[in-house]
Amino acid sequence: MNRNSIQLKNILNLSALKAIGLGLNFILVPLLISIFGKTDYGIWVTVFSIVNWIFTFDLGLGLGLRNKLTDSLTIKDYNRSNSLISTTYITIILVAIIIFLVGIILIGIVNFKDLFNYNKVDSLQNFLFVSLSFTLINFIFSVYKNLYLSVHKSFIPELVNTLFLLSFVLIVLFYKNYNISQTMTVMMFWFGFLNLIISIVATIHFFRTNPNLKLSLKFFSRPMIKELLNIGGGFFIIQFSILIIFSTDNVIISHLLEPEMVTDYSVIQKLFQIFIVIFGLILTPSWSLYIHAISKNDIQWIKSTIKAMLKLFLVLFTAGLILLFNIDFIVDFWVGSVIKPPKYLATLFFIFTMIFSFSNIFMYFINATGKIKLQMKLYIFGAIANIPLSIIFVKILGNSTGVIIATICSIIPLLIFMPLQSYKILKSLTLKQNS
Repeated sequence: MNRNSIQLKNILNLSALKAIGLGLNFILVPLLISIFGKTDYGIWVTVFSIVNWIFTFDLGLGLGLRNKLTDSLTIKDYNRSNSLISTTYITIILVAIIIFLVGIILIGIVNFKDLFNYNKVDSLQNFLFVSLSFTLINFIFSVYKNLYLSVHKSFIPELVNTLFLLSFVLIVLFYKNYNISQTMTVMMFWFGFLNLIISIVATIHFFRTNPNLKLSLKFFSRPMIKELLNIGGGFFIIQFSILIIFSTDNVIISHLLEPEMVTDYSVIQKLFQIFIVIFGLILTPSWSLYIHAISKNDIQWIKSTIKAMLKLFLVLFTAGLILLFNIDFIVDFWVGSVIKPPKYLATLFFIFTMIFSFSNIFMYFINATGKIKLQMKLYIFGAIANIPLSIIFVKILGNSTGVIIATICSIIPLLIFMPLQSYKILKSLTLKQNS
């Protein structure tokens, strides 16, 4: 296997697809703001941030599958591979059923209007029900992403996402141009339905192009659940902690301030998220390739790859500065003068983006080794600190900058300890190679 060739191919394909996807997202945001208005768009974003929590409740099975399946396919153990795939799917289906029942109860008893500080007379129940239902169905079918990542085709999930975004943009344009009913519930239906159809096609395509791999009840293995969770359980705790750190922002802003401020915050967030996404797509192929390199004892390749990523980070840093210095012009050009973010919000998002991206260089390597206990502890610390710090800073400052300051405080330990742990692991692997 030529890892450099596979990595380059995936990065190039991912870059092209991600560029299209980002373009479609940039078209979508002003379209939805014009359809819903600033307040309702704030609610749309806030509900999305809540229902997307569901994707962390796979208990880390998806990431556990990714690591274990890459190993089993490397040695062509197809029976084990089929057991890993089938056990993951069946377990996630059972988890989805439990979440659905709990979600229905919560929709019935929680006063979401008070939680979101939303005073319109329209009921949120239908919107929340449609959001929950489609998110859970897509939660099950999203396993296909880890299947493609395991066979070193990380560009395929991005292709699927690009096709989905294109379809949704066309639907939104159709509704807007023909003045058809444009409620959040209707739009959420199309969002979920299109995502589902494309995910099903991607899943079928995977199994047709990998005939040795099967999804069947006969391959289900209860002991395999424990094996997946041994590594996946740690990833689940990390994912859940990330969820608390990053996905509670909109709820806190909406509840303590107002939904309109979620829209201002979200627009700046989306601009800087570009860099996290772009750098992520560069790093994504490395995870499975690191696993392969470790199994082949190719430590030099790992070291050279990390050095290359550090050089690319300098490019990312420079591009981030260019965005920061031109942020007012870009926001006004993109969504118009309706967006009025607080002073220093963009600067704080720049700092957060750089800390998170730099730390990720080392976390992708650490994740491939499975030595994630330190990372898990740091994320737990961040999750515990984030919400109280967010509330304190928002009350002191009176605007949404308090939330991103709290997030920065929560992830700073990663900036320090992830490079140190990577150095320690590499030193250990080098000694093992030379012995």
